[in-house]
Amino acid sequence: MYKFGFRPLSMRLQFVRNSVYDRRQPSHKMQQRYDYNREWTLTTKSEANSESKIKLLSYNILAQDLLMEHFFLYVNIKQEWLTWRQRLQNIHREIHKLDPDILCLQEMQYDHLPLLVQRLMASSGKRLEYVYKKKTGSRTDGCAIIYDSCKLQLLKEHAIELYDPNVPLLNRENVALLAKFRLKQASPVSDFTKDNKEVIVATTHLLYNPRRADVRCAQLSKLLTELRCFATDPAQNLTPVILTGDFNSELHTTPMQLLLNRDEDPAALNFEALHFGDYTASTLQNDWITVDYILRSVCQQSKQKLETLSVYRLPTINCCAKVGLIPNHYLGSDHYALGATFALA
Repeated sequence: MYKFGFRPLSMRLQFVRNSVYDRRQPSHKMQQRYDYNREWTLTTKSEANSESKIKLLSYNILAQDLLMEHFFLYVNIKQEWLTWRQRLQNIHREIHKLDPDILCLQEMQYDHLPLLVQRLMASSGKRLEYVYKKKTGSRTDGCAIIYDSCKLQLLKEHAIELYDPNVPLLNRENVALLAKFRLKQASPVSDFTKDNKEVIVATTHLLYNPRRADVRCAQLSKLLTELRCFATDPAQNLTPVILTGDFNSELHTTPMQLLLNRDEDPAALNFEALHFGDYTASTLQNDWITVDYILRSVCQQSKQKLETLSVYRLPTINCCAKVGLIPNHYLGSDHYALGATFALA
């Protein structure tokens, strides 16, 4: 599966906290400009036990190799803001501030992942582990799921090659990554008790080409088929699913409508997209639009209920226009991060 000496699919690292990373805060003016219209908004008044809560972040962080390959897209941005050293500092600062239990990353360059994880552990004190799937072929980026192993136990993982040489519409190198977690309890309980709370987290990055919605539909069809199989236990019950990523599709387009289509079958993995605010955007593609999403499954045969407690609002289109092109002096990517907190009941 991996070439050029890449590591295996399951890559879990634990680093000893042996250094202190310089976390100098930006000026108040810079903080204000970035945080404008970005706040955590409650979506329910329900209260949940802290052991049942999960804070998740999804972020396309812009692989440095892709930035250099398409440098013409960033000619109007100061070069000092485009170096990996500066972008890593900004990305680290942002993730550290949001402090997720699970971090889903797209365009994560394989050789940059260990250092990012190390810095996040050094600044947070958490014990972080991860799974990773590089894109098919010679591409150096892929999808990663980083998680707090003190709070979550990884039960199983599955990497999906969305490339299939036998299917004309699946001739692109995109991938997806699935991971099933069990929330660890503060007090010891039996592995077979009803208190066990499990969730599947999936992340993907679909084809960009704006003219090839047909390819994205084919990629989503394959992803949904494998995700359904991954989420179904021997008793035909479904584990709740959080699906994240850069789908390179607006909500009204055919790929997203395929994903959001409701099936009357009680065993269907129906998804709903979380709402991150009105007139908001996650990236610039000619215009400021949203192509990044966090979705949750809503299934009648789900073993547990997955409830959304809060979301980290995306900036409004007007705010994006005022901030201007990204990456910038504070933001390390050309996408905005998405965040949400969930409860398992």
